[in-house]
Amino acid sequence: MRRLVKSSLLSLFAAGYASFGAPLESYSADLEIEPVSGICIENSPGISSYGPGNVCDSDCRQVSADPFYYFDVDYLFWSRDSGSATRPIIGGPQALNYGGTGSDFESGVRLKAGAAFETFELQFSWSRIDNWNSTQSGQLVNGISFDSGINTSFAGANFINGTTGFRSLFAAAEFNPGGGPDETLEDEGLGPVGIFADAAPTFNVQYRSDFNDYEFITKFAPITSRIKFGVGWRHADLDELMSASINGTFRAVDNAVGANGGLSHAALTAANGGNLMLISGAADGFDDETGLLGGVGPDMLNLNERASTTNSLDGVQFSLDLLVMESDRFLIDTILKVGAYNNKTTGTFVETYSGIGNDNSVYGRTLTDSSNSVAFVGQVGLGTMYRFNDYVRFRFGWDVIFLSGVALAPEQTTVANTTYTVNNDGSLVINGGHVGLEFVY
Repeated sequence: MRRLVKSSLLSLFAAGYASFGAPLESYSADLEIEPVSGICIENSPGISSYGPGNVCDSDCRQVSADPFYYFDVDYLFWSRDSGSATRPIIGGPQALNYGGTGSDFESGVRLKAGAAFETFELQFSWSRIDNWNSTQSGQLVNGISFDSGINTSFAGANFINGTTGFRSLFAAAEFNPGGGPDETLEDEGLGPVGIFADAAPTFNVQYRSDFNDYEFITKFAPITSRIKFGVGWRHADLDELMSASINGTFRAVDNAVGANGGLSHAALTAANGGNLMLISGAADGFDDETGLLGGVGPDMLNLNERASTTNSLDGVQFSLDLLVMESDRFLIDTILKVGAYNNKTTGTFVETYSGIGNDNSVYGRTLTDSSNSVAFVGQVGLGTMYRFNDYVRFRFGWDVIFLSGVALAPEQTTVANTTYTVNNDGSLVINGGHVGLEFVY
């Protein structure tokens, strides 16, 4: 009996061992495999931006992914277009304005760092574009009238008035206090005019912008999802400077008896005149060729007008990332951002009128204002990524950023020649490409 039991157990053990050691393939028909939809993740650093692992076959098993970290460095080539509806600097046949400035591409940098977990992602980025700078310079053909002489002595010339730049100079040239120096008895401006064949005025117009952008955002980003939703904080700085400078020979053509041969100190400094201050030099205004106001004429004049603005935006933004296409090596995604911000704005408006050559008088004024207002920022981006390996990726794409409710330098001006209120109703479009690398750990 013992031998029979022993023999039976040995036979059963041998059969079980043989069945345990049989290849899995021989039982494939008996197994039911449930397909896994979406992206399957292996527990290793990988090459997918929307998860730390590689894309694997549809019959692999999903497992939890370890956190991974990434760092991006991008070279930016962005342009800016304000589309400012600005006043002219001077009117006339060679009218000058700030239109057409500021649309060149400039270089910048963007740095981005982030940490991705199984269901969420933390990201910080910084972008900077320095010195969007556009310049116009040249020489006019005609002179520039400072007053109503545009209808008489300076007919056909360029002009300044209450709607152009250099408004304080126009107010001084129209000064008539009824008992003091009457500037309406002569037509003032920069030659050439009439018998005075002076060299035509020269000009230089400059418009510059700088842009800094900081973002911190938290995203709901499951590693198997093609969509990420984010909310976070954004701070942006937009600083602008515009300036216009004109040089020419000062002329005062008499149109009535009693003309004073120039633009008097009283006319330049009176509250109902130019409303300027004497900054340096003699308090004798500016002379024509007669030299009646003092010194030797005619004076050479430099007209300079400059406005600068700073915009400091802080607020909450929302983001949406969408994975459009992914293969073993390529990835294409889009991003949408939108937010509302408090914009702390400061504006400074400066006018300076300097005698050069025969005169050392310098008149001018500086006006400042600040405000807080609501601004909006929106951004759309399209990006492509090529994966060299699990740790290094090549990035390139295009970005468009829209800012509304910001103070733009060319839109700043005085009100009725006496006060200045910062104008923060401007809008700006920034767009351009980026090329860079991403490193993943």
